Amino acid sequence: MTVTVAPARPEDAPAVSRLLAEYLTVTEQEKAERGLAPHGPLPQRYQDEIDRPDELLAGTLLAREATDRRPLGLVVLHTEADRVEMKRLWVDPRARGTGAGRALVRAVIEQAADREVTLTVWDWRAAPIGLYRSLGFVDTPSEDPREHLLAMMFQSSR
Repeated sequence: MTVTVAPARPEDAPAVSRLLAEYLTVTEQEKAERGLAPHGPLPQRYQDEIDRPDELLAGTLLAREATDRRPLGLVVLHTEADRVEMKRLWVDPRARGTGAGRALVRAVIEQAADREVTLTVWDWRAAPIGLYRSLGFVDTPSEDPREHLLAMMFQSSR
């Protein structure tokens, strides 16, 4: 399967909303199972992201299957002058193993140019951690005080 990555467009809002809903729901379930969040509905700030994905489109990259253009995953970015933070990375579970996650992270690294790329990931998510490390990310001190969050950074060698 060939995967393409491009910035999200206004017509991608429904796909972005669906992928964000999957990501946030799974994340909150995993946190609840570990006693890090209450069981129940999503916090309002997360529901707002799902309900208003258009507010995130400018900082979102979508991975698609090249032939049928089916959305496979996304990454939401927060860009500053000297760094790019990966806020949400999610690949549809049915598309895992297609290279979509790797393509998304590589696209972020390329887009970042000489800026560092940072992220936090829950320490129980072995597959994404392995992906990040395989692409050159290293552990770094976390600015987030929450337990079980691993902070990682990619520093361009350009």
